[in-house]
Amino acid sequence: MATQKTITSAPLNPDLKLAFEALRDKNAPYKKMWDYYDGDHPLMYTASRLDEIFKGLDAVFTQNWCAVVVDSVNDRINLKGITFADTGAQTAWDALWNEHELAAESDDAHLAAQVVGESFIIAWKNATEDVAEGEVAADEELQVFYNDPRLCHVQYDPENPHRKAWAAKWWDDALGYKRITLYYADHLEYYRSTSKASTLESINAFKPLVGADGQDASMADNPFGEIPVFHFRPQRRKVISDQKNAIPIQNGVNKLLVDMMVAAEFGAFKQRWVISNATISGKLKNAPKIIWELPAGDGQGQQTQVGEFSATDLENYLKAIDNLAGSLSSITRTPKHYFVTQGGDPSGEALITMEAPLVKKAQDRIDRFTPVWKSLAAFIMKLNGSEVAESAITPVFDDPRTVQPVTQAEVRKTSKDAGIPLRTLLRREGWTKQQLADMDKDANEERQAQQTTLAAALLEAKRQAAQGQSTDTTGQGQGDQQA
Repeated sequence: MATQKTITSAPLNPDLKLAFEALRDKNAPYKKMWDYYDGDHPLMYTASRLDEIFKGLDAVFTQNWCAVVVDSVNDRINLKGITFADTGAQTAWDALWNEHELAAESDDAHLAAQVVGESFIIAWKNATEDVAEGEVAADEELQVFYNDPRLCHVQYDPENPHRKAWAAKWWDDALGYKRITLYYADHLEYYRSTSKASTLESINAFKPLVGADGQDASMADNPFGEIPVFHFRPQRRKVISDQKNAIPIQNGVNKLLVDMMVAAEFGAFKQRWVISNATISGKLKNAPKIIWELPAGDGQGQQTQVGEFSATDLENYLKAIDNLAGSLSSITRTPKHYFVTQGGDPSGEALITMEAPLVKKAQDRIDRFTPVWKSLAAFIMKLNGSEVAESAITPVFDDPRTVQPVTQAEVRKTSKDAGIPLRTLLRREGWTKQQLADMDKDANEERQAQQTTLAAALLEAKRQAAQGQSTDTTGQGQGDQQA
């Protein structure tokens, strides 16, 4: 492998330092959010003495309500597809959608945006690099993929917070070095660390990328005029995870659950005891079917006595957990029945009312993600060789509302009776152009089948009428002859 050379003729881009600090500072808090979502929760105690008591606990007990908070919203955010006003553009997009598995990429991006508060998708050409040699390969293949939010950062223009000033991505290459790419509207910059990623401590370890031939490979043109990093944010004010307010309550639930399990292990059985002239051999053990034999208090004349200690009431823990479920429901706008089972099944109308805040929260996410998807789809089409205006692009999401078929049918019928065309109602419900076209085709085929059936019935009736008339005429003639 060619020896890496260092370019020192110019000072490093000051944006590189900002990117390094932003990406470095993301790692710990974002990892914590992923751990809570995955159910890897630390067990916390209110006193150090309890920590010592429970230190030897072999089992780990958790109720992962953080995942419920995230998934309850994310399950209602499903990008079904993206429609284009132009038929040719639609055909090209459908091929790209399937080829690059954009349905799966959208699911990953939406989930990460809920878990940590932001996510990224990068679309580009010439993005493949020869990592072993440090050369930027001339690969024209279009690439679109979700990126872990711990690896990407977007810096916005302070004068116009809607405009991206630059973006950055870092990752570990195959040789164990850290790479950083800075994305601008007119060019890209490439940097590589001089030390291994595991020992990286400061921005001073980064140098402009040098190719295997010793030439400067630290910059490339951006002929598309846009920053190819697309940022999904549930909130623009601040990066906030949907789990942020749930984590303190989650810790409380886990603490109560562990306490209940320990109490069930040592205190849920009634401990029987006997006072007699027996002697205690060793430590008293608390376990089912064990009787404590205690010596007499005076050591000689106390009469034999028997009794039992009451068991620990586990219902106290369950009531406390249920109370925390109610608090978590209010704070996160997640229906309480998502956390704990409640008595009886609610009616359809009651369910719709109970889930209304959750639906509104999911719709808010959809509204915020929609402009990003329009920009991303337009840029992907540009990379593919087609210019499509964002106004001609419509991301189509599933309806996040809780839908009861009977209620939906009644609303649809009432609206249609009021004069709203059926196609308009279905379009508002989220039907795509293809689905509407298929409905028209099916309706047309059904009408043709009905007309064919009706024509056949008329012909049959006409034939039977003609046959009956002929029979009547024949019969009449025979009657005249007999007369």
